[in-house]
Amino acid sequence: MSSVKVGVVGVGYLGQHHARIYSEIPDTTLVGVVDINQERAREIAQRYSTTPYYDYRELFGKIDAVSIVVPTVLHRLIAGHFIEEGVNILIEKPVTTTLEEARELMEMANKKKVILQVGHIERFNTAVMELSKIIDRPVFIDCYRMGPYTNRNTDVGVVLDLMIHDIDIVTSIVKSKVMKISAFGYPVFSRQEDIANAQILFENGCIANLTASRITRKKIRRMEITEVDAFISIDYLEQELAVYKKTITAVPPILMEKPMMQKGEPLRFELEHFTRCVKNGERPLVGLEEGKNALEVALKILEEIKKNQGLVNEKYL
Repeated sequence: MSSVKVGVVGVGYLGQHHARIYSEIPDTTLVGVVDINQERAREIAQRYSTTPYYDYRELFGKIDAVSIVVPTVLHRLIAGHFIEEGVNILIEKPVTTTLEEARELMEMANKKKVILQVGHIERFNTAVMELSKIIDRPVFIDCYRMGPYTNRNTDVGVVLDLMIHDIDIVTSIVKSKVMKISAFGYPVFSRQEDIANAQILFENGCIANLTASRITRKKIRRMEITEVDAFISIDYLEQELAVYKKTITAVPPILMEKPMMQKGEPLRFELEHFTRCVKNGERPLVGLEEGKNALEVALKILEEIKKNQGLVNEKYL
């Protein structure tokens, strides 16, 4: 495949950036963008010198790959149609609303032999990519993902909107089955939970504490990992990673290392990876299996939040 022909379905806040980056990637042709808001479709198409469409089915037969950047409830329907057409897909997280929908897409994708990548963008943060090279045996993980309230992604709560990023990364580095989950959450500005905390115990003994909020004034994206002989701190926003290790000579016995990394736009890295997988027939870093696993843990957290909601209401209301 000399050039990958791509399309973007949904060009809202995030989808417009998919269109922008595709228009800039070498050996990639942005064939068209789709949005039910015709004015928006025309605006983005004009900005990136492509064709506007108002029905995603108009892309059938014209493209090799597509980014699906629409509300989660539409993922199964739209992705299913593109799979039937043999189109490779990058679908934004969460992959679907239910595990059954994810399994259906997996079965369809395997049958049609198409690539299906899930948009867990933080896997392509340079700090996280560096972490994958040095992580050993985490025993405790603390995650903080917070920011101001916006009108984006209001079809899901903060667990599927923000926390799922950390769920994906934590499960990918712990590499153990979940044994127990405890979680609480509460709606503030929306009908869904806007703030949530979850504690996950893994079979290998590792404990992860995840906090996500979309009601804070300051944007925070941090992860702190404790290992047997090291402590690792990650700042997602600054794309920085610091490693503190035990030493025999230093007092206190800690040595800090900050690996040199070439920072860049995670979404660009993600889309370049996707188009490369399409071109070379490679398996994506975050495929449907990884997306389904993250969704499964997220749904269990939501079950725990729902179960504990009555306790919170009874105590504080």
